[in-house]
Amino acid sequence: MKKRLIAVAALALVSGMAAAQSSVTIYGNVDVGVLTQSHAAANASSTTVANGGISPSIWGFRGAEDLGNGLKAVFNLEGHFYTDTGISDSRLFRRQSNVGLSSANFGTVLLGNQYSPAILAFAATDPRGLRENFSGLYSWAYNSGVATKSPITGALGFPGAAVGTNTNNDVGVFVQNAISYSNTFGPVGIAGSYSLGEGAAASGAHGKVYSLGVTYTSPLVLSAAYQRTDKQNTSDRLSAIYTVGAGYTMGAFTGKLNYLRGENKEAVSMIETSKVDVVGLGLDWKTAANNTASVAVYHGKDKNHNADKTTTFILSDEYSLSKRTTLYGQLVYADANAGATLMTTMVAGGTSANNNTTLLNVGVKHSF
Repeated sequence: MKKRLIAVAALALVSGMAAAQSSVTIYGNVDVGVLTQSHAAANASSTTVANGGISPSIWGFRGAEDLGNGLKAVFNLEGHFYTDTGISDSRLFRRQSNVGLSSANFGTVLLGNQYSPAILAFAATDPRGLRENFSGLYSWAYNSGVATKSPITGALGFPGAAVGTNTNNDVGVFVQNAISYSNTFGPVGIAGSYSLGEGAAASGAHGKVYSLGVTYTSPLVLSAAYQRTDKQNTSDRLSAIYTVGAGYTMGAFTGKLNYLRGENKEAVSMIETSKVDVVGLGLDWKTAANNTASVAVYHGKDKNHNADKTTTFILSDEYSLSKRTTLYGQLVYADANAGATLMTTMVAGGTSANNNTTLLNVGVKHSF
């Protein structure tokens, strides 16, 4: 009898240990609000139910299995959807689909579709922390090889833009067919990835993407990032993006300053079509434990096309009803020159050129 009891107890203990060694988490955000914009189209204003004011609406699974001696197997699957319509993206796990090994001492290696290490470093010093709208997210995305200008007129949509497009680079934010490594050494974090240029030209080969990010974190935050996208089946650089930034927290205030340079070429002639500089400055004020007010200004200019210039001012407030639910309000003023394009905007979809546009966005975000 005693032997049977001992065996049952041992089995229960082993089962409990096995359960504790492996875990899967379902997570996500649901973010939607109302957006009013002047000069939305043909100088007319618009009011819409808008998805993703401060965070993308996403859902995903992530998990880890303890392999012993500080080593874990990890995975992440993540997609996004539009809360205003309920429509999902055409690719189930467009944002992340990766697996790898992680060690507290030796860092993490991931394989698959994943966030660009460069943009994760950039996020540390972007004045708006890469909010889903009205932030440096758009200067990063639009200057990462997804938009190409005519080298003569500066207009977007030049015919060569669609030729040689690198499908390993998804709006500069996600890198596919990638191998990455990341680790932290005290306050210093380093991460890099390489996307293989796979496939034959006839089947639409993916091009190489190189991504690197470095951060230093304390009351003083420093970041540097570099990302390069090559033309398919070549070592010719289509686009490159560089950023450096700094932030400092003192009491209830956090200030951030960031500089970004984006360079792009037309894919047929390989002529440089844009060289965009963006400077962002912001200040966060934690007015209470559950409330943060922010002010930020961005100035973007294409050095190859002086008429493409936009200055954007942003006031915002985020009030946490709980750890998971946040109410937010954002007021934006964008001064766009006559030749302003997506390359210098901080607004999803851009604003009307040669106009001063005002946008007001109020909404709610819930995390699960």
